[in-house]
This record gives sequence, structure tokens and C-alpha cells, in this order.
Amino acid sequence: MEELFILKELLLSGNVTDALVLVEELTEMSKDDKLNKIFSFGKILLLHLIKQAAEKRKTRSWDLSIANAVK
Repeated sequence: MEELFILKELLLSGNVTDALVLVEELTEMSKDDKLNKIFSFGKILLLHLIKQAAEKRKTRSWDLSIANAVK
């Protein structure tokens, strides 16, 4: 949230170059966050699929976790 205040101040002061640099940094942070979430859901999905295969059974909670990871 602090970045938005800094961006506002940069724009109000006419410092467009630094504002654009900050926008690029925010974009990269957003991409990293999305990749981290995808990786996390992928790990959850694999763990539950391995559990199902190893125990040769399914539970409702595993099915829900798998469904949430795939959404």
C-alpha cells in the first residue's frame, strides 16, 4: 500500500520516470505473487493425488482440496 502513496507523490511532483520504474516493480511483484500461488496449489494437488494413489481410497476433503487447487 505504501507504494501507491509513493507513486502518487512521484506523479504529483512530475517525476514520471521514477513513477514508471515503480509501476514496473509493482507489475513484477504481481507476477511473482501469481507464480507463487500457482506453485503452492500445484504442490497441494500433487500431495493429495499421491495420497489417493498410495492409500487407494478417496476422501471428500481430498476431493475438495484437489478441486480448489485446480480452479
